[in-house]
Amino acid sequence: MKEKPIKKILVVDDNKNDRMLLRELLSTNDYEVSEACNGIMALQHVKSSRPDIIISDIMMPEMDGFTLLRELKKNSFSMDIPFMFYTANYVCEKDSELASKLGASKFILKPAELKELLEEIGSVIREHESGSIKLADPLISNEEEYLKQYSERIVSKLEEKIIQLEQEINERRWAFEELAKAQNELENIIECIPDIIYAINLDGNLIRWNNRLTEVTGLLGNQLMGRPVFNFIAENDRQKMAEAIMASNGRGYASVDADLISKDGKPIPYHWTGAALKDEAGKIVGLTGVGIDFTESRKEKLQRQKNK
Repeated sequence: MKEKPIKKILVVDDNKNDRMLLRELLSTNDYEVSEACNGIMALQHVKSSRPDIIISDIMMPEMDGFTLLRELKKNSFSMDIPFMFYTANYVCEKDSELASKLGASKFILKPAELKELLEEIGSVIREHESGSIKLADPLISNEEEYLKQYSERIVSKLEEKIIQLEQEINERRWAFEELAKAQNELENIIECIPDIIYAINLDGNLIRWNNRLTEVTGLLGNQLMGRPVFNFIAENDRQKMAEAIMASNGRGYASVDADLISKDGKPIPYHWTGAALKDEAGKIVGLTGVGIDFTESRKEKLQRQKNK
């Protein structure tokens, strides 16, 4: 009797302990397991060794789980690989909705019961191989709509991460090493994200940013700190940027497309989201958010218009 081939699983998670736990769990149940610590490493692995299924966390440095799934669905060599989210990163209904729209087959919360997890994995693989269900197709084909929903989820998760770290610090206030570790973890997350993370005060002046803004503008810290955010925005987009800032102060959240001036003086199309920053009393003291380069999306749009 011919033996069934061993199924390959790629586990994507920046937490080494979580990866090791899944590896042990799955290996002892006759799966061949590979690991990747972020989306970029996962994409490289898929090109060299195609897995039968991918199990991924959401929040990871360099490339998160949402972006990884989006990239996999764009490429013919990987678009039909079943994809499962396995995460405990402050999950809400909107997270699972976005995962489904991007084409995820399953969305499971950590920690799952061993039997449940194995059943879900086996079910997805069997259904995919038998063709009994059609592999989930992405429901978001419009790049701008994806950027909007994606940035909303990332901003939300960063805010939740800050709250969680603050709670941990308050619970262990006496542990200065824990405080330094928590602050360093948050700093690493912010700096590793490939998009621009920023914060401005009520006057519209920059008070916080990650390295991505420095890389794009070519400006050092002393050239950015305290400067009006409009100084880095294309002149014809400054009015709508101002309107978006006012809107976020009023309703708590806003988004806008506005070109960022690069270090060579050229405008780069960016999609900006902003959420109101509040103090302990609930008073708005500034604005924080994400800027995402959608150059490729604009090129595709122009090409479609040209082809008409």
